[in-house]
Amino acid sequence: GVERLVAGYGSRPERIWAVIGPAIGPCCYEVDEPVRAAIAAAPGFRPGWLRPGRRPDRWQLDLWQANRDQLVAAGVPAEQIGVAGICTACQRADFFSHRGEGGRTGRQAALIRLVGGGRHAG
Repeated sequence: GVERLVAGYGSRPERIWAVIGPAIGPCCYEVDEPVRAAIAAAPGFRPGWLRPGRRPDRWQLDLWQANRDQLVAAGVPAEQIGVAGICTACQRADFFSHRGEGGRTGRQAALIRLVGGGRHAG
């Protein structure tokens, strides 16, 4: 996370730009009560991460917002965080979704770039 970038590379949170790429969206990520309780007990929890699900014993989890909120809490400016807003479970023709496809998986790639100014800048 951000803390590792700060500790390992001398990064400054206010200079970090982040994008939350395609992932299962709050429309499709349904969790049960034990998972809801664990998330609600996690440090930094915000009620907006969970909303009642389609069934009485289920909850919809917004991982996009949870990750965005955690980046902001770590010092990354909100205006430097992008959210693709692409649900992999809804877009199965373009992405794999472990939950959406019952455990069948594929892979995605991410790019990370360190730009000069830290301890390891060349």
